[in-house]
Amino acid sequence: MTADQPRIELLGFQDCPNTPALRKNLKAALESMAKRWVIIDTDQEKLPESDPRRRWPTPTILVNGHDLFGMPAPSGTGMGCRMYPGGVPETVEIEQRLRDALQPD
Repeated sequence: MTADQPRIELLGFQDCPNTPALRKNLKAALESMAKRWVIIDTDQEKLPESDPRRRWPTPTILVNGHDLFGMPAPSGTGMGCRMYPGGVPETVEIEQRLRDALQPD
C-alpha cells in the first residue's frame, strides 16, 4: 500500500454468501477506475473479540475507516449479515461511491 492510496478494507467471513460477490464487484470497480489499489481482505471471525471491526455487518467496505455506503459505525457487540437494498451493490455503484468518497474536500 502506498502513502497516496486510501485504506480500502472488505470485511467479511468465510460462510457469508455475499462476501465473494461484493469482493468481485469491488475489484472490478477498482479495475474500471484504473486503480491498482490494494484491498485489505479482512476475515472478521479471525479478529479479536475486542476489535471494533467485528461489529460491522458482513460484508462491508470501509474506506479510510468509514462505510462506503454511509452506515454509521455500529455500537453492537456481534457480527451479523448485511442486507443491501436490491442485493449486493453492483460494480458501477461501488465505483461511483468510491469516486464520491475520495474527492478532495
